[in-house]
Amino acid sequence: MVGRRLVVVSPIIWTGPFLFNSWYLLLLWRKQLYYSKYFFSMATFCLALLGFAATVFAQAVDDANNISDVLAATDRLNPQDKPNIIVIFADDLGYGDIGAYGSTTIKTPNIDQMADQGAMFDAFYAASPVCTPSRAGLLTGRYPIRQGIHDVFYPESFQGMDPEEVTIPEVLKEAGYATALVGKWHLGHHQQYMPWNQGFDEFFGLPYSNDMGGLYYFDNKDIDFEDVDQRYITKTYTDRALQFIDKHQRQPFFLYLAHNMPHVPVYASPEFEGQSAGGVYGDVVEELDWSVGRVLARLDALKLSENTLVIFTSDNGPWLMMGDEGGSAGELREGKQFTFEGGMRVPAVAYWPGTIKAGTKPAGFATMMDWLPTFANLAGVSVPVDRVIDGKDITGLLTGSGARSEQTLFYYMSGELRAYRSGDWKIKLPYRGLAGFLSWLQDGFISGHDLLLFNLKEDPGERNNLAAEQGGRVESMLAEIEVFKASLGVVPVAKKTGKNMDFSPYVHLGFRFVGKVLLILLLASFFLFWIIRKALHLIRH
Repeated sequence: MVGRRLVVVSPIIWTGPFLFNSWYLLLLWRKQLYYSKYFFSMATFCLALLGFAATVFAQAVDDANNISDVLAATDRLNPQDKPNIIVIFADDLGYGDIGAYGSTTIKTPNIDQMADQGAMFDAFYAASPVCTPSRAGLLTGRYPIRQGIHDVFYPESFQGMDPEEVTIPEVLKEAGYATALVGKWHLGHHQQYMPWNQGFDEFFGLPYSNDMGGLYYFDNKDIDFEDVDQRYITKTYTDRALQFIDKHQRQPFFLYLAHNMPHVPVYASPEFEGQSAGGVYGDVVEELDWSVGRVLARLDALKLSENTLVIFTSDNGPWLMMGDEGGSAGELREGKQFTFEGGMRVPAVAYWPGTIKAGTKPAGFATMMDWLPTFANLAGVSVPVDRVIDGKDITGLLTGSGARSEQTLFYYMSGELRAYRSGDWKIKLPYRGLAGFLSWLQDGFISGHDLLLFNLKEDPGERNNLAAEQGGRVESMLAEIEVFKASLGVVPVAKKTGKNMDFSPYVHLGFRFVGKVLLILLLASFFLFWIIRKALHLIRH
């Protein structure tokens, strides 16, 4: 801007003195007054030269500004400097449900290929062992406790993730990314909380889990009130994801492909039914793998693979209470709803040909909250500075050149801090249990326990409690927990999930119904006894 102003002004600076000097020299020559006015003439001539030099300089500055503007515009439009980013998110997929992570009954060749040719995390953590807080942590890079999100939202919930939270798509839009969510949202289904108010340009999917009522597809702000055939959810999401990739292949894009499966009720399309040795749950996971394969194939066809980071992971561990339809945590302890490793340690692979080397095994551990600062770094934009971002940039982990800057993680469930990991060590705070007396009968119920301490490097299954042997370590870790709690300051009040229904009328109705049935059965049994007695009496006589 300065150069442009000088270009306009400087010709006036030097043209005027030059014309005046030329006229004045001519006048002096005619009057033969060379020496008396010579110095005045030279002064004006020098002023003209200075003005001319200023003009040349200003023009050079203006040209440089124009070149800079062109280069900046080229940088914004050049996808090679801003990778496309795809996050494929499974729902309730267990650590042991992928071939690369040890499954022998479920075939996942496409995800296994990502793990083999990219980075496979041994210890990658969700932000929570349940759905809604986990997704809030993923999208904001912040512990859900900082957002007042403690539990799962339901169709009865009137609250959601605050629009004031800054999400991954909002950060990436600053770098010119097109953004889309295809799949499950589950962060509030009222207007102000929906994806279009949280940074997503496009949304197709369901507002919450597939086991909840009022299940209809959203197509941006339009609702399709046809009943959802859950057999085709995975196929439908896959097709919409491919449409988005095709549409935005010439600009950087962020695609959040959040599948509803394998959350119960589990459904596979007819082509996959009965195909897996892992039962219907295996059918569903193998169809998810097929979906991953289609995404990778489309990137190859469009020659986008080397400029696209693809991540596959899960929102939390398997819902073991659901038995054969609930998945497996492999060698890890417990699953969804619990802060043992099986609840929050999830499979995670990152694939980016040409950038992430094949067979990369990231050192240490990382968390779902790390993606926001990592994506911001890759896109060349800053993370929010007006709030705490708990995630760390793990670009170095992806390229195999370092570890996460902080090797600490705080495990929350229902707003309660229940465990803490520092390096290889994890302390588990005392827990009252969940219907522990039923744990012998059904997975998903666990007995209470006192304080526990594990070395996760040597004991990832959390079987060997070392608290008694490591008293000093226990004390220091408990102190670190208190420091973290104090650093949180005043946290938001827990958002209401809407599960405050008064079931007493239905309980009374049930008791009355059962009472009537029992009375009828009692009377019927007396009548039947009387009939049999009479019949026997007649036979004898």
